[in-house]
Amino acid sequence: MNAIKDYFDMMAPSWDAMEKKKDEEILPLLKKIGIRKGDYVLDLGCGTGRITGLLHSLSEAPVFGLDLSSEMISLAKKKYEGKGYASFDVGDFLAKTFEKPFDVIVIYNAFPHFLDVDKFSSSLANNLKEGGRFAIVHSLSREQLSHVHDKCDFKTTRVLSSPEKESERFQKRFDILLAEEDDSSFLIVGKKR
Repeated sequence: MNAIKDYFDMMAPSWDAMEKKKDEEILPLLKKIGIRKGDYVLDLGCGTGRITGLLHSLSEAPVFGLDLSSEMISLAKKKYEGKGYASFDVGDFLAKTFEKPFDVIVIYNAFPHFLDVDKFSSSLANNLKEGGRFAIVHSLSREQLSHVHDKCDFKTTRVLSSPEKESERFQKRFDILLAEEDDSSFLIVGKKR
């Protein structure tokens, strides 16, 4: 876990400059999740809060961001200063149970860094309301993602399988609503039973 935190702390100052996708390219992916007005959303692995504002535009409700990296969270807090709908904290999702469960948990461009997928699935189930949804969203194809992660080591990331194969690991607790990919995105959406 420390290797992942250290990696993202180191990457934080240049993180926003590396994001090539514009809001209008990311928003159609987020709309596929089915976020409704009033949904309480967790922006998991939120980094600098890249999509926090977009999630709020869909839910029109508070969005909570969680990340392992204190450097990323520091930047997110500065970026959203004075915006009452966004709050952020540093923490390990796999070891956390929130007092108030979420309607939706979104993991944007961060899923390969959750190395223990079974524990990740269990944490999703523990922190979602009954009928709540999780979404694994990448605004890159698996091939593009592999190219980005070529510079990382096995201690901080893993190679993604197809959305269909990855979604099998969630089927014990969730109904899979979407599992799709194309040449510029990867998406899994599941609903808690």
